[in-house]
Amino acid sequence: MKGTIDGRVIKAVASKFFVDTQDGVKVCFARKKLKSDGNIFVGDFVTVARERDSFVIEEVKPRKNQLIRPYVSNIDLCFIVIAPEPEPDFLLVDKIIVNCHEQGITPVLVANKCDLCHIDLAEYGDIIDIIECSAESGVGIDKIVYTSLGKTVCFAGQSAVGKSSLINAVLGSDKLEVGELAKKIKRGKNTTRRTEILHIGSGTYLVDTCGFSMLETVDISPESLRLYFDDLEKYRLECRFNTCTHIDEPDCAVKPHVGYEIGNGRYQRYKTIFEELKERRESKYD
Repeated sequence: MKGTIDGRVIKAVASKFFVDTQDGVKVCFARKKLKSDGNIFVGDFVTVARERDSFVIEEVKPRKNQLIRPYVSNIDLCFIVIAPEPEPDFLLVDKIIVNCHEQGITPVLVANKCDLCHIDLAEYGDIIDIIECSAESGVGIDKIVYTSLGKTVCFAGQSAVGKSSLINAVLGSDKLEVGELAKKIKRGKNTTRRTEILHIGSGTYLVDTCGFSMLETVDISPESLRLYFDDLEKYRLECRFNTCTHIDEPDCAVKPHVGYEIGNGRYQRYKTIFEELKERRESKYD
């Protein structure tokens, strides 16, 4: 290979970066400046050059988005995976949805293990696309494949909900290690140790990430949180104050819809995230 070639970082192990190029996957090192900056994410589009018997990353292309937990960039779509067991953490789901909207990532709620029992997702019916599926039986896997075409897809959620199993079902293999549910405590054993992108052709990339990924809400102001809750925001023009946060302002138009058009659980989680953002801001300036 002469000169430089473009590629994408699909895995990072210690100081080595695995870059998918048109000439195959190259094991690369970073130029000293890039390495010292610690600024290479899995998912980055990069320029690679050959140097004697090895390859080096010369440049990291501008990112359209990036996530810190996990360190991955240029994501198009996020499958937020839940299951009957472990019990769904809908606060985590809502935090991931907020993070996705802030980063320009399309969220899709994936209810895995639908062959075990049905999860009531009525609160999300009008705000996010939902796919019910089973990695075990194969139900709904075709919808995941179709939705993923030509996109870089991140699987996020709790441990043991079946993220790796779903990727294996899409791949039609057992490429990724699959964890087991710790029956006594109903929690998952986190078997994904690092972030890796799997290129499955046609411009489609699948990302396997650690459990509880994107747990921390992005750094936004509590007052702007309402902008990320479409089911609340659609009533804001009816509120007395245009800047209504739907928490304790008088004549709020949102509250009368709670328990009806707006799920009560969804609204309570909005308030929880609002308070977390408020506490974070106050501690920042203490």
